[in-house]
Amino acid sequence: MSFKSAPLELKALDAAVFLLLALSLSIPSGYSWGAALLLLLGLYRWPAVLRGHVAWPRDMRAWALVIVLMGMLWSLHIVVDGKLITHSLGVDRSIKYLLVFLTLPALLVGRPSEKALNWGCWIGACGAGLTAIWQLGFLGWDRAAGYTNAIQFGNLALLLAAWSGVRALRAPVRWQKAIGWLAVLLGMVASVTSGSRGGWLTLPALMLLIFWLKAPPPSAGKSLSHALRAAALTLAACLALLALPPVQQRVSIAIDEWQAHEQQAENTSVGLRRSFWKLALDVGQSNPWVGAGQVGYEALQREAVERGEMPEAALEFNHAHNEWLDMFAKRGLLGVAGLALFFAVPAVIFVRGLRRQPEDAQNLGAPGSPDADERRANAACGLMTVLGFLGFGLTQVMFAHNNGNMMYLLPVTLWLACLQRPAAKP
Repeated sequence: MSFKSAPLELKALDAAVFLLLALSLSIPSGYSWGAALLLLLGLYRWPAVLRGHVAWPRDMRAWALVIVLMGMLWSLHIVVDGKLITHSLGVDRSIKYLLVFLTLPALLVGRPSEKALNWGCWIGACGAGLTAIWQLGFLGWDRAAGYTNAIQFGNLALLLAAWSGVRALRAPVRWQKAIGWLAVLLGMVASVTSGSRGGWLTLPALMLLIFWLKAPPPSAGKSLSHALRAAALTLAACLALLALPPVQQRVSIAIDEWQAHEQQAENTSVGLRRSFWKLALDVGQSNPWVGAGQVGYEALQREAVERGEMPEAALEFNHAHNEWLDMFAKRGLLGVAGLALFFAVPAVIFVRGLRRQPEDAQNLGAPGSPDADERRANAACGLMTVLGFLGFGLTQVMFAHNNGNMMYLLPVTLWLACLQRPAAKP
């Protein structure tokens, strides 16, 4: 007799996934509600896991190991001179990664419904857009920031918009498709009004995936024309966005700040980033294997400011505004290798999930098994998450913020789980 999730538990799983996505940017730490429910469901299933009643698919085992590895890397340098450093992010991140690991059994024994995924993404993106409209139109803010900072808010809203586009393609009826595309629009409103330029670097890749999915998988003879059509649509959409006044303004500011930096004007967004990158590279080269840690990095940054090598405004920030350089400076090449696995392992699984596979015809209609189109949609959402964070990380350290960690860890786990059948054994 197979071990199966009870209907009530599946409803709770749907509720957890819906809340995770729908509330993510609409209220302070909105993702925490769904995350807490997922944790409870995971803890409920851990006894069965430990008794060997629940099997771990290979992909989920690989992802679980990566989560554990990253949690251990965050714990580097949390003890300095024999004292536990609790004011740095290391302890907090290690605990959060452990908690996410504990949620995994909830998604091993059941998959959330397509309805929960669709409406979670759509309401989440709509909530982000409406929050941005409220902050700019009624509160008079210069940039929409949600309940975090403008960069985090804009980047995560962009991801919600991208997921919503993929889910809109899968919507069963026209009115749901309309809501899905409205969610895409409002998510983009949040992104544009946040002024988060770094996030826009990922737009071509995300749009290309959506336009690629818009048509059925091409045959071998039509692959090139299909790719060219998707690329042309992506180019047209990006040019249309580039024509928007808020986007033009932010791009113009970036160009001006880059030119100002060449004239030694460093107290600008671009100038500060270039100073951060230089410092992080220097710190990493001085401590190549395990880095200097958060406390060591901040001490070296203060010394650089005192020597006049960085503007005083740099002291307002505790990271290097580049995911890779920040990791190199604080956790060395060991941390960089872990970060590479953190992105590469799920990316490989999602790329594989995008391909048409021989077992599609056999699995079609099997209980608990995603059909080919649904699997491609879930794989696309997962790959968008990885690509998005890779792009965001060029000019921001997303993992220096709690919402960045949770909105990478949990959605990647969710999209990975949605590629599998619920894993159970006698």
